[in-house]
Amino acid sequence: MSVEVTRGSLVECTHKAHIAVVNSKGNLIYYHNNPHKIIYARSSIKPIQAIQCLKSKAYEKFNISEKELSLICSSHNSKDYHIECTKSILKKSDVGFEKLKCGVDVDSSINNTCSGKHSGMLASIKSLNEDLESYLDINHNLQQRILDDIANICDYDKEKIIIGKDGCGAPVHALPIERLAYGFSKIADSEKLGKEYKYYVDKITSSMMKYPEMVGGENTFCTDLMKVCGDRIFGKFGSQGVYLLGDKKNKLGVCVKIEDGSKMALDCVVMEVLKQLNLITKDELESLSSYHTPKQINSRNEIIGEMKSVFKLNKL
Repeated sequence: MSVEVTRGSLVECTHKAHIAVVNSKGNLIYYHNNPHKIIYARSSIKPIQAIQCLKSKAYEKFNISEKELSLICSSHNSKDYHIECTKSILKKSDVGFEKLKCGVDVDSSINNTCSGKHSGMLASIKSLNEDLESYLDINHNLQQRILDDIANICDYDKEKIIIGKDGCGAPVHALPIERLAYGFSKIADSEKLGKEYKYYVDKITSSMMKYPEMVGGENTFCTDLMKVCGDRIFGKFGSQGVYLLGDKKNKLGVCVKIEDGSKMALDCVVMEVLKQLNLITKDELESLSSYHTPKQINSRNEIIGEMKSVFKLNKL
């Protein structure tokens, strides 16, 4: 197993992780369990989906800000600043709130955790005067362009990408773990992508790192990781235990999948990968210790156990 959860002196449960660490040359350099496992990327792929906001010229045409671009990559926790930012994107692009098809959370689609991504999609379509109603259909021009971007960046045959439907209704993409890690390594080493893509991904990752609170929100791993390490590391969570990150300094991409989908185990494993690869300093590790070795706390606020990683990365 990859992660153990203790209660007192007993290991109460375990979690299995699959990990790939790939450099920007396309070499798998570290792994744990099955780095070739095909998984749905879920929301971890949002920084690639956001490319269309730039490619369609919506970013310039509608004067979308860096803060708003960061939100387009987000799985936010619906704070007031997330809601206002979503409204701003839609207003700037002259798209009515009712066009959002991400599903209602609380009392509005704007509160949905994926409303930033959907607002970015709608802005992209509006910029090109395409149909707003069918934007979630995999056959829509927008979704086909996103598919092309994912295939190009991850260097994977477009026809092999398995398509499902995400929690917010948008198409979701399944690829091998190591291909997803490779994609993020190239985003981290953007020279590998050519001049046009370099501009897009540099703008996206710099916006995420400059405004990390927009990517998740208070007490979320994505936000806290980039607050601490945002001069070089960008990362994005995906539901059911998926995490993608890029390290600009070391030109690496990392993909983690927790087999049972545990979010807490996911954060724990990502932190352990950063530690084992020396991608994070001792002080940074300490700042993020609540994610690395989260304590198990009962209703009396007593610490009754902890979660910890018990794997060692295999080197190739």
